[in-house]
Amino acid sequence: MKTIVITEDEEVLREIFRDELTEAGYNVVLSQNGEECLGILETGNVDLLILDVKLPDMSGLELLGKMKEKYFAVPVIMCTAYDSFQTDYKSWSASAQVKDYIVKPIDLEQLRDKIKKIVG
Repeated sequence: MKTIVITEDEEVLREIFRDELTEAGYNVVLSQNGEECLGILETGNVDLLILDVKLPDMSGLELLGKMKEKYFAVPVIMCTAYDSFQTDYKSWSASAQVKDYIVKPIDLEQLRDKIKKIVG
């Protein structure tokens, strides 16, 4: 079973993601900030990270920077409330572990499709 980490500061969204992805057959681990996410990544049992751009302790981009050396192999789907992120995504997706992005409000079917393309 593939393990997906959801790093999102909004509790309601974390729970929606967890319920939806658990039902789809994934093991889901939740974190609410960057430091908590880094601790989960330390376990080495992560197949995909869904990462919010805005977190309370650091930005999602800062977290990507911290992940770059040690956890570069973990694919990431960025989650943002801003459509303008599409331009940013194109500029750094080629050199980062970011494989895709989703814009809030989340289309859960689209999210499942993106996950399936990345981890199966």
